[in-house]
Amino acid sequence: MRQQVRIADLPEDSTWPKHEIIDGTLIVTPYAGLPHQAAVGRLHLALAGAAPDGVVVYPGANVRRVADGGESLLIPDVVVARADTTDPTYLAPEDVLVAVEVVSPGSRTMDLVTKRATYAAWGIPAYLVLDLAAPAGEGLTWHGDTSAVAWAVAAVQG
Repeated sequence: MRQQVRIADLPEDSTWPKHEIIDGTLIVTPYAGLPHQAAVGRLHLALAGAAPDGVVVYPGANVRRVADGGESLLIPDVVVARADTTDPTYLAPEDVLVAVEVVSPGSRTMDLVTKRATYAAWGIPAYLVLDLAAPAGEGLTWHGDTSAVAWAVAAVQG
């Protein structure tokens, strides 16, 4: 039987590499390169500058889901969330309005397949993917229901 990884099993100082858990499976990845980090910064600034009252935009945040006796933890590159959350460390999936991932060569399958399915299963309404390897003008893809975050769509596409 495979051992389930829990958030409590992660090192306290996990500044490198990035530790995430999906259904008890540990996923460890190094931080992405400079083009990725620059894109994350641009998206964060665009979204934070357009966010309405009651919404906070984080440049990466812990999103934790506890279900069926297990824990999962994802750290999207940018998170748009309700501002009225009370936990200072973790957002619950229901707090998240948009999860944003910037695709890196080493994260392609994780960002385009695994995380997309996981965010949808968790009930996160909208998921934005920026693929830096896509042809110019084709790298931004929205998934899910963006009706409640039309301001975010306009901010990143405008």
